[in-house]
Amino acid sequence: MFFNSKKISFVFVVVLIILFLIFPEVSKKGVTLGLMTVSNIIIPSLFPFLVCILMIMKSNVSIKNNVINGILYELFGQNFDMFFAFVLSLVGGYPVGSKLVNELYNKKTIDSKSANIMLMYCVNAGPAFILSTVTNKFNKSIAIVLLASHISATVIMALFLSKNLKKNKCKLNVIKKTTKSFSEIFVESVADACSSILNISAFIIFFSSVNAYADCFAEKMPIIKYISFFTEVTSGVLKCNNVFLVSFLLGFSGFSIWCQSFSLSRSININYLKFILGRLLHGGISVMITKILIEILNIKISVFNNNQNFQKQLYYSDSVLFISMIVMLIILMTYIYSKNNSGKLLRDVI
Repeated sequence: MFFNSKKISFVFVVVLIILFLIFPEVSKKGVTLGLMTVSNIIIPSLFPFLVCILMIMKSNVSIKNNVINGILYELFGQNFDMFFAFVLSLVGGYPVGSKLVNELYNKKTIDSKSANIMLMYCVNAGPAFILSTVTNKFNKSIAIVLLASHISATVIMALFLSKNLKKNKCKLNVIKKTTKSFSEIFVESVADACSSILNISAFIIFFSSVNAYADCFAEKMPIIKYISFFTEVTSGVLKCNNVFLVSFLLGFSGFSIWCQSFSLSRSININYLKFILGRLLHGGISVMITKILIEILNIKISVFNNNQNFQKQLYYSDSVLFISMIVMLIILMTYIYSKNNSGKLLRDVI
């Protein structure tokens, strides 16, 4: 068959090389924007969050209460470790869920089939991203509706796919208590987080460069502008004026996030068709819930053009970073307390 994936990929790469050679200034602009995104957003907010979360995961801190795990198993087909990763995928944003599912697989808490099922609904936009991005594009009411739709779609998928997890009997596996010291876990977590951030940053910079060419030629070929809608989710949300398409894009997440997820889940034998189906289902369910909520609440849709102001806020505001650091500090204190539990929190943490 002529149109196979390898030949299409080859043509795509050749076209990019030609564009890089003929219009290097466009690539430079895109790479610069990608580097700004990495240095001002990804590293300050995501890197310390990943370190703290990985410390908890690698220390095998868990809840083995039969009642709690029984409830989680009946609802979601999950044990506490799986549910913990599921919740953090909603809080931490797109790459976090994939990384944590990979950690569960490495710890042998779940098998490859269960990991692929979880990847269908653990690739989520974080609340901070949705609220900040959408509020500057539409309004706060729409942002809250889109957040509610996004989370609801995730929960619905988790409930619906619970029967598939139950087939794999994912009740809590007994995990041996780690013999590693706090310093060993810390060093390993920092190194692992560095590797993850490097992978994420590489895809952000690359797709930022690709989007720069799409923007450059969009004036002469308007249809090209839609490429950036599906390659990188932030760019797509900022450029899109249709609320329902934005709702879909948040669930779809974009090719950049897909590649980040594949990279962070490289230990798993990923079922790509199942992953893509999960993205399409998430986007589709989100759109339906968004439409229902807007009609029920009778919300008027208004579009702002604050993209430039939003990008300035994105790069220079410290409010999101401050909140992120506070949350991560609480997580770190909880981790230390759980490792040195003597019944006195202050003494354990200090």
